[in-house]
Amino acid sequence: SNKVRQMVRRFSELFPGAGDVQLQASWAGMIDVMPDVVPILDHVPHLPGLTLATGLSGHGFGIGPGIGRVMADLTMGREVGHDLSPFAFERFGKSRGKRTDLL
Repeated sequence: SNKVRQMVRRFSELFPGAGDVQLQASWAGMIDVMPDVVPILDHVPHLPGLTLATGLSGHGFGIGPGIGRVMADLTMGREVGHDLSPFAFERFGKSRGKRTDLL
């Protein structure tokens, strides 16, 4: 792609001592994030028994064990030890009552 070629050219300009840089491979794809780029870690109020942990994208690999513990505690009704309000499900579509843009 044009962006990839531009990146290689810019790298060569920034690091001229690296010589002729050859790109071996490139990849692009979708990332799993919410519209505000903050994950949802919460119960779904209008679907009892459903708990969501989504929108972590690649960060889920690094923080997965911690998120797993928090979500296990949340799902079981135990104290999670963290303020999860920034990760609330209902931050989307609040004005629609029980309906949201997500479900």
